[in-house]
Amino acid sequence: MESLERSRAVIELGKRLIAQLKIGDDELTQWMAHMLAERIQRAEKAPPEDRLAAQNSCAELVFQLWAQRYSFPPRLRPLAKLEPLLRTLDALDANSGPRFRFMHEPPADIMADEDAAKLLSLAANLDDASRILVQYFLAAAAEVASEESKPWIQSAVDAGADVTLEVRIIGFLNRGLDRDGAEAKLARETLLDKIQKLETFASMAAAHAADLRAKHDLLGDELNDADSVGD
Repeated sequence: MESLERSRAVIELGKRLIAQLKIGDDELTQWMAHMLAERIQRAEKAPPEDRLAAQNSCAELVFQLWAQRYSFPPRLRPLAKLEPLLRTLDALDANSGPRFRFMHEPPADIMADEDAAKLLSLAANLDDASRILVQYFLAAAAEVASEESKPWIQSAVDAGADVTLEVRIIGFLNRGLDRDGAEAKLARETLLDKIQKLETFASMAAAHAADLRAKHDLLGDELNDADSVGD
């Protein structure tokens, strides 16, 4: 083990896993909980000459079980509250790297006439505004769902277990709630930029909805006229 503190953190994560597995009533989960409890006991009680090997054996099993955290039976999964959020992010493809819909930078400059360039720029800005809204609602949903997951994630971080996905998602979502810790001036500028983009989005959406409504009503009138002629 890297240190006494890390060893204690691994054992703490192991004890959390034991408590979670004991909720189950099948033989496999009970056997895993028992085996992990035995390794933790050895790690805690081993004489100095055997302690390192016992701690490493304990850590190996803890990390193996943690790696299977999303494969546990549904009601035993430590991060079950986060799973609907993970599925939503996957469906939106919101956390897989630079994509147009969720990009942080506009597309590279391309050759286009002035009118087309303005429309393309507007499209990019509207897309950016939609990303702001998506991030906000995902972040709000995560805040509601993640209370039970936070102790697990912190315990895993302390133990050095893999929580790359969860930490990345939390960072992504925290940006949606504007919790970046930026100094006041920069934070105000960032918020103003978001406000302006959202107001433009709302205005353009309302205008386009009105245009679609007019077309819908016009088509309705044409259908009514056609029906009248048919009669």
